[in-house]
Amino acid sequence: MDNHSDAALARMASDGDADAFEALVRRHYDAVYRLAFRWCGAREDAEDITQEVFVKLARSMKRFAGRSAFRTWLYRIVVNTAKDLHRSNAARRRNEACLSGEQCLENPGPSGEEALWARNVLDAVDGLPDKQRAAVLLVMAEGFSHREAAEALGCSETTVSWRIFMARKKLRAQLRPRE
Repeated sequence: MDNHSDAALARMASDGDADAFEALVRRHYDAVYRLAFRWCGAREDAEDITQEVFVKLARSMKRFAGRSAFRTWLYRIVVNTAKDLHRSNAARRRNEACLSGEQCLENPGPSGEEALWARNVLDAVDGLPDKQRAAVLLVMAEGFSHREAAEALGCSETTVSWRIFMARKKLRAQLRPRE
């Protein structure tokens, strides 16, 4: 089952093939979790978002029309779900473990000043307006092209480019060393 394309698996899953749906979940679970974590910065919230994304995916498989890549369509669900949780969770938790030296996302994390700088960058990205943050995370963190990000966000490539330009400008100002 894993040798099928996303589009083929999506068609089979929309026809009720549970194995095809399971293959899609296995193939995309880590990437969905990673984006959810980057969006919210807390493991528990990222797990909740990831779980909710796959519940939504199961309910909406019949709506996948194949006009865009499956990954793009899925990431749109991730971004929208993350935004919903972000809005409803006024007391967002931050991942304290990464700063205390515990491994973050199962990868060795930076230590000392690097960890503090990384936390400052994440906090600055977290402070961006939702649309800018979504564009930055998809393009810079997930490696989407501007076209793919535009499809996932439901806007034009130019809009994605503008959002990233504005986000970089804000991040540069926020992260500039103070003298």
